[in-house]
Amino acid sequence: MYRLKKILLEFRKNYNADPRALAIMRIGIALIVICDLAIRMCDLEAHYTDAGIWPTDLIKNFGWNHGYWSAHALSGGYEFQLILFVLHFICALGVLFGFRTRLSTMLTWLLTISLHNRNIFILQSGDDLLRMVLFWGLFLPWNQVYSLDAKAGRVRNISNVWVVPGYFALIASVYFFSVILKTDPEWHSQGLAVYYALSLEQLRLPLGDFIYNYPGLLKILTHLVYYTEFLVPIFILLPSRSGRSRLLAFAMIFMLHVGFALTLYVGLFYIIGIVSAIGLIPGFVFDKLWLKLRTRTAIPKTKILNQTWLINSFGFLSAFAVCICLIINLSTVGWFPYRLRDEINTVTNALRLNQYWGMFSPGVLKEDGWFVYHGMDSIGRQWDLRRNEDYVDYSKPQHIVSMYKSDRWRKLAENMQSNNYTFLRPLYCKYILRKWNKEHPKKKLFTLNLYFMQKTNLENYKTTVPEKKLHCVCDEH
Repeated sequence: MYRLKKILLEFRKNYNADPRALAIMRIGIALIVICDLAIRMCDLEAHYTDAGIWPTDLIKNFGWNHGYWSAHALSGGYEFQLILFVLHFICALGVLFGFRTRLSTMLTWLLTISLHNRNIFILQSGDDLLRMVLFWGLFLPWNQVYSLDAKAGRVRNISNVWVVPGYFALIASVYFFSVILKTDPEWHSQGLAVYYALSLEQLRLPLGDFIYNYPGLLKILTHLVYYTEFLVPIFILLPSRSGRSRLLAFAMIFMLHVGFALTLYVGLFYIIGIVSAIGLIPGFVFDKLWLKLRTRTAIPKTKILNQTWLINSFGFLSAFAVCICLIINLSTVGWFPYRLRDEINTVTNALRLNQYWGMFSPGVLKEDGWFVYHGMDSIGRQWDLRRNEDYVDYSKPQHIVSMYKSDRWRKLAENMQSNNYTFLRPLYCKYILRKWNKEHPKKKLFTLNLYFMQKTNLENYKTTVPEKKLHCVCDEH
């Protein structure tokens, strides 16, 4: 028993997180939730009410897994959704200021699950990571400093030996499974993955336009991205008392996501990736930089409440979660034969522990294009809804990415391109037509033809001739 305790103590010393890093991560995650809510609220009617593209009576018909739940699906009314958004915002403020932190974190996590399940077709990998970090926030001691709880002496010392390593394993798994799922030759022998990614004009930003013109640089960047994702989990999980290897991992994550942010339109994905990794920063960084702010005395030791039963419970739950998440991630790899039983899957779905880190995997999407909104009034006169002109222009816009109000709309458009999501097209078409007629009562249209001009990106800066695909013909009724 003594030897086991010694091993666990040594393990904890090698996999420990600084409370200042965890607190800053908590604050950053709360700000992301608040920012995300503000962005989503701009399209509250479109994405979360019965007057939008995804009414509540259809939610369980497509993409709904056993165990999913959503309080947002209880009503399709605008006022109901607004109340939940406001409640979500208040709970996120509790996380931000560290007020009743564990309760605030739990409520924020649950409301985030509910919100994501309400409309799964506008989600991206960053949303999965945000949910998972909030889940680990239930166990992490991220309220020990820079929180109202610490100031009021309400901090409970319930950090178990498995909690922080579990958080490290989460961040490592994102990059480990991302890299092993990249099996296409364009990531390896060809070195063309970044070229194809920047060929997607629905994603490419101005700096991406500039870099896109240098094929040699694109090959270097492809290998740089691949081997960065390969090395990050190694440096995270490498035993280190000082945490220097984890600091290197954070620096690599930071540079990787800044590169994404500058070249590709990925919404909040990049900032979620950076903030979720702040907990990797070791304590000596804060000791040497400007954040040396009496943090060692910020929590009076006499006020820390130590409850053994709670420590053991958190340890068991976090260890169980690590095992479940590992199996879920391994099940995305073709050679892993085991799958979770349906009963366990229902529980993991309810907690939304299901995750997939196959960004640009196994290869980068090659199909690209833009939508054309060809409207007609009751006597057959045509109208271009995107340009608000009486001539419908099918030619490629100068910047396709500028057609999307937010990354949520871009992700929805990306999903609608797939033949697996054809059911979204008439719903989107009808919503666009209703919205147009409501906002333009003097230019009411009778029908809308939704076209997608699809092209396929090829090597050597070549593309196929855009193919005019009719996705949907709809009227307002």
